[in-house]
Amino acid sequence: MLTLWQIDSFEGGKGSRADYLNGVGKQYSEIYGDYVTVVSLSADAARKNIEREVVPDMISYGAGAYGLESRFTANPAYTQWCRGGYCFFTLDGDFSDISTSNTVINAGKDNLVDCAAVLCGVRGAQKQSPTAAYLSLLNGEFKYLLGTQRDFYRLSARQAQFSLLPVTQFNDLYQNISVTAEDKDKIAACSRFISFLISQSPNTSALGLMYDGKTVFGNDLDKMQNIKFDCCLRSPVSLQTHERLLDIISGGDVNMLKNFLKDDMIEV
Repeated sequence: MLTLWQIDSFEGGKGSRADYLNGVGKQYSEIYGDYVTVVSLSADAARKNIEREVVPDMISYGAGAYGLESRFTANPAYTQWCRGGYCFFTLDGDFSDISTSNTVINAGKDNLVDCAAVLCGVRGAQKQSPTAAYLSLLNGEFKYLLGTQRDFYRLSARQAQFSLLPVTQFNDLYQNISVTAEDKDKIAACSRFISFLISQSPNTSALGLMYDGKTVFGNDLDKMQNIKFDCCLRSPVSLQTHERLLDIISGGDVNMLKNFLKDDMIEV
């Protein structure tokens, strides 16, 4: 029996990543016989459990997560199994006059949308809760929304006519998975499950999320696939690195931020 924690560090597109992992786990079990139990919990709950030495066999989490990295036991330390992305939305505009005054930002969850705002030139734009932000766009309070793939589905559900511009300056909306089991046989089984999960990656379109080179959409989310980003945060980090990154984002120094994001920052 393998246990897997799912941490939703950022908004998905549609559906539940925990349910998706459950479905993949059932397929895996039919082939290999190992049973996979998926538990959805917050990053804070995961960190508290780990402090109490309550540790699963695998953790699925968003890039930039901290407090987990010391428990990874396999190589590679983490594997990306899907991703999202930031984008600008407008109901009536050509994206030529995006500014802090006419843009509202989807504040997100644990993702670093402030980093995207700094690198996109809209630092200081008003941030609102995810639901409030897209409603502000619909109500005409702002011309542009800096959001994610989730806002594509929110706006589509309202049958709104809108345009989408992918953000290429930054991305941290990566869903990673790591092995935390310590038993040799379990580590092998977990690594086998992760390989199976990646083999199913074209199906992440059911979540409204991407796996570059494989996932295919029949809508404007196609624009968000196979993008090369100027800066990325793909990995988990230490608490110290996380706090330093927040300090740099708060300062708004674009060059310092780019230099800090230049290297892979995993600290295991």
